[in-house]
This record gives sequence, C-alpha cells and structure tokens, in this order.
Amino acid sequence: MKTMHEILMTAPPEQVTRCKIAMVEIAHGHWDAAASTMEDAINESEAGEWARDCLEMRDFCISMDRVKCQGLTGLERRAGADRRSDIFESVKTVSLKING
Repeated sequence: MKTMHEILMTAPPEQVTRCKIAMVEIAHGHWDAAASTMEDAINESEAGEWARDCLEMRDFCISMDRVKCQGLTGLERRAGADRRSDIFESVKTVSLKING
C-alpha cells in the first residue's frame, strides 16, 4: 500500500488539492472524512493504478475509523481469520514510513 504522500506525488493535477485535504484529515485523525475525500477522488478519476492506490487508502481509512470508534472489536473477521493482525501490520507499516 502506498502512503498518502506517495499518492499525492503521483496525483493528476486536478486531484492534488483533494489529496492535500485527505492528508490533513488523516493527520488530524478524521479517518471518516479522509475516506470520503478519497472516494470522491476515485469517482472523479479514470481507472488505473492511481485510482487503485486511492481505493486501498480509502479502505485503510475506513478500517482506521472503525478502530478509532469501536476499537479492534469493530473490525469484521474475514473467513475465520483475525483481521486485527492485518490492521496492526498496516498501522506498523505506516508508522515506520512516517518515522523513517
């Protein structure tokens, strides 16, 4: 998964402001707003790698909003697997990229 900064750096010119807004929303912990902003970017862009990156970021923001609101129990279990470890790995990866 690409970071929000990587998505911003590869954004089409008409989506740069939207990506900046999503980045600020993420920084302030407004995961639901960031997911909505990324959804708008997806809907207004042509299909392709950049839109897929936005889709992954939107899904990550949705997951983080669930964690923020309901804790780890807010995540659904996927085919018997515990998604908490998936979210932990995603959070750890993002944290490493921010701190590294």
